[in-house]
Amino acid sequence: MPDVVQILVPAPPAVVQVTVPGQVTAVQVVERGPQGPAGDAMAAYDHVQASPASTWTVNHNLGRIPIVGVRSVGGIEIEGDVIHTSVNQTQISFNVPTAGTARFL
Repeated sequence: MPDVVQILVPAPPAVVQVTVPGQVTAVQVVERGPQGPAGDAMAAYDHVQASPASTWTVNHNLGRIPIVGVRSVGGIEIEGDVIHTSVNQTQISFNVPTAGTARFL
């Protein structure tokens, strides 16, 4: 495991060259930009599909195209065809009727 070394630079931007036997790596140090707007910690939606269906139509109302994770009733990650019909609705299709949960982030 490589050693961790802290390097203090007078002011970013700066370029620091790190030399390891047989290898040279340049690391660029830059100033951090302004902080972005605060995120919405509640911007997720959990859908429960209790009865098996070949297509789940989910009204998540997040106002954007979310990342979707789907799990079977037993909690195993499964795949389905995900189509975002709008920024507030998603359809998930399966080859066979399926029950489970979907998490929208």
